[in-house]
Amino acid sequence: MKLHAKYTDGEFYPAIVEAVSTSKNRSKAPVKVNFVGYEEASVWKAIGDLKSKKLPKAALDTKAKAQPKEKAKAKAKVKAKAKSSDKKTKYSPELTAALKALMEEEAKTTDHATLMGMPLTVVVFGATGDLAKKKLFPALYQLCLLDHFPRNLNIVGYGRSAVDLPGFIAKQCVNIKEDKRLSKDAFCKRIGFHAGGYDSEDSYAKLNESMLKYEDGKPGNRIFFLSVPPTVFGAVCQCISDKAKGTDGGFTRVMIEKPFGRDSPSFSELDKLTSTRFKSSQLYRLDHYLGKEVILNISTLRWANQIFEPIWSSRYIESVQLTFKEDLGTGGRGGYFDGFGIIRDIIQNHLLQAFMWLAMEPPASMSATDIVKAKVELLNNVQTLKLEGDPSSVFLGQFTAHDGELGYLDDETVPKGSKCATFAALVLKVNNRRWKGVPFLFTAGKGMDERVCELRVRFKQNKHNAMMGVDTNNEIVLRVQPDEALYMLTSGKEPGITAEQVRKPVVMDMDYKGQFEGAYVGDAYERMFLNTGRGDQALFVSAPELVEAWRIFTPLLHEIDEKQPEPVLHPFGLLPAGYTMFAAEHGVALNPTWHEYVAMNAGNVSEMKKVFAELDKDGDGELDYAEVTQLAKRFFDGREPTVDRVKMLMRELDADGDGKVSLDELIKGSQAMARSFAHDLTTHMASR
Repeated sequence: MKLHAKYTDGEFYPAIVEAVSTSKNRSKAPVKVNFVGYEEASVWKAIGDLKSKKLPKAALDTKAKAQPKEKAKAKAKVKAKAKSSDKKTKYSPELTAALKALMEEEAKTTDHATLMGMPLTVVVFGATGDLAKKKLFPALYQLCLLDHFPRNLNIVGYGRSAVDLPGFIAKQCVNIKEDKRLSKDAFCKRIGFHAGGYDSEDSYAKLNESMLKYEDGKPGNRIFFLSVPPTVFGAVCQCISDKAKGTDGGFTRVMIEKPFGRDSPSFSELDKLTSTRFKSSQLYRLDHYLGKEVILNISTLRWANQIFEPIWSSRYIESVQLTFKEDLGTGGRGGYFDGFGIIRDIIQNHLLQAFMWLAMEPPASMSATDIVKAKVELLNNVQTLKLEGDPSSVFLGQFTAHDGELGYLDDETVPKGSKCATFAALVLKVNNRRWKGVPFLFTAGKGMDERVCELRVRFKQNKHNAMMGVDTNNEIVLRVQPDEALYMLTSGKEPGITAEQVRKPVVMDMDYKGQFEGAYVGDAYERMFLNTGRGDQALFVSAPELVEAWRIFTPLLHEIDEKQPEPVLHPFGLLPAGYTMFAAEHGVALNPTWHEYVAMNAGNVSEMKKVFAELDKDGDGELDYAEVTQLAKRFFDGREPTVDRVKMLMRELDADGDGKVSLDELIKGSQAMARSFAHDLTTHMASR
């Protein structure tokens, strides 16, 4: 170990000492040390003894005895300075009250034997809707199949109008995948329907009578799943509380589907409606993204491994991207979407929850209470978003028609001339020691070129990378959907015996299908139902989190609602012009998608020829399926692309349908796509 000494105020201070070299918390900064028991002239002897670890125990003089107190004072000053550097604000009265209510009573967990041994009823409000059809009934079937819920489960759909029960079951259970271990018919016999008004106490009293009949005099457990409009939310909660709660000895738990309001005041009203009728331990606010496997793996990645948490900070991380894209429009539901917009629909809930797991400090334990404390501490350090004074704080877009896909305003349910954003990007800034200076770029959009949700952590380059001829950044990517995966983008040496060593990007991949072959990857709603049954609130959204989440977003959302800024129009399937620059201005470099690459380079024939030559490995002047696959890999982080992605490229480029792509087809196909994007956008602009 190399030791240095410098002379300051008449005393020698070695800058690196044994205590630092053996400490787990090493620092590059010089550390001042007095060598007690050595004369000033013998300082080099002290260094020699230190190197050989023969530093003697010295008799402390009066001055030396005072040092522990001085050190304690110095440490206190350092801690105080570090604490103040976080710039934490005092918790608001609303947040303080929400935390107090949460801490007063933790949910009582229900073990598996108890859950399976007692009568269990699940009442689904909104049972005739798409969510119940696509997710809820299939999830309940799987839970019964896998013996997580009792097979004599009592399922009750609740709606305002009576239904033909066989027809209702046939329609709403169409997505159940039957397993021979539990016949679909046996499961469907457990489903009933109760018709009545959302605000009718008599109807809820009759519902209670039917549940009591099923429970047959035993204490029963009851789960109420609420997927209802905000306008009837209060009435439903009141009627359940007054007329349909479980009997003594059983639990009553209420699952609440988003939205949890549209701003701070509306959430406060909704929270009052629930908190006055149910204990916090009975409320399960549902963000199903918290039940997705990759989101669940964030805590394991960070805290079950030794290599990630030490580099999980601004010292090593350059930026973090949280991205959600859908290759669909609004599908006739634009009228509903128009009342919320993409920020409320996706960013303020799904992506914000992922952000919390990525950025929060390690909780004291993995209990729901400690997790909420860690989340709230993080959110309390996030700056409030505002449009006024900083118009560049948010980027808004709206998709238009292209290639047979309707534009947002072509949806007949959307108000004419609506400026509602279907695409939005914004940057959150965290004012604490761990994250100060790191941009968190949130991006969400409908009408995109692909369906994907991913979290991308990009690391800073260091001075040694240039020496190795590497100019790319390491990244950790968590692919939430589709094709769940967790992989790292690194650099590696290409095999070869020549002196010229070639280093290329390398993917260290953990895809779930390959790594956990045979493991059951359940749907998020299965996990959310199961955790509700067990009384585990760790994966649900708490009131304190929502108080802070809405504090961050409400001013921005109100300004957008009032000022109605013009969104940047973009063709369906292409990111809005200016988005890449917006990200760059906030310190985030984006990797182009295939369609972005085409839009930027279609006119650059030499670039197209270069790409073709690199891909045409056999030199036959055509790209076959395997070679087109290599093209797709370039826009798939170097990973093996999906079959659908390769087929998409073949459809767009293989003009004569012979299963191969010539250079002429690559150039003309790219140019045609670029012209098509530009034409559709120009046409739409002229029609406004």
